[in-house]
Amino acid sequence: MQKGWLFFIIAMLVFLIASGAIADEVYLRVAYVKKGPKIDGKLDDEAWKIAEQKGGQGVLEWHLHGKPATYKSDLFICFDNDNLYIAYKNYQKKDTVIATFTTDGSPSWTKDDDIGSFISTTYPATTWMQALSNPNSIRTTYNMGSNDSWDVACAVYDDYWVVEQCIPFDNFNVWPEAGDEWAGNFTRHIGANTGAGDIEWLSWSPLVKATFLDATTMCLLEFVK
Repeated sequence: MQKGWLFFIIAMLVFLIASGAIADEVYLRVAYVKKGPKIDGKLDDEAWKIAEQKGGQGVLEWHLHGKPATYKSDLFICFDNDNLYIAYKNYQKKDTVIATFTTDGSPSWTKDDDIGSFISTTYPATTWMQALSNPNSIRTTYNMGSNDSWDVACAVYDDYWVVEQCIPFDNFNVWPEAGDEWAGNFTRHIGANTGAGDIEWLSWSPLVKATFLDATTMCLLEFVK
């Protein structure tokens, strides 16, 4: 029995150390931009090019339940003096996009296609704030201001749909500077329109096993100029 417990403890320590190493290796550099992007559902702003050049681009390619992902999303992140900007390019055929909810605060994850931005002002994270949007540009907020305290614009194209979020730092009550470290995860739900059904749940963080709602799965966001 004692040997069994010793083996279990060693295995758990190895897992935790490995998870921490992965979290440190998986990161985004949140690039400073003098002019933030226009929130219009397009990705043609200079700010998004700067984000890509400075390490603020990622890919949502991990499946919540460990299955191979058939959908993918490109992710972009940057900031200016007042706001955090997050953009998603979700690859998906236009005629398969599901967007039924039209009211802010709606539970879009129950059947719609949607994305979720999980943000913590500390790294490692212990708690988080969340901003969700579906293709109808709804805003659903958890632990972060109110639904109308941030901006979003979504647009559906032939082979993908875009989300642009602008979240004022007033919502976090923290205004980051270069060198500051936050934590985050960025997720996507591909709906099935069957009420609580889902085709896939995608994550930027590779640490997620069975839920996004775990602060230990969030990875590093480093603010840079």
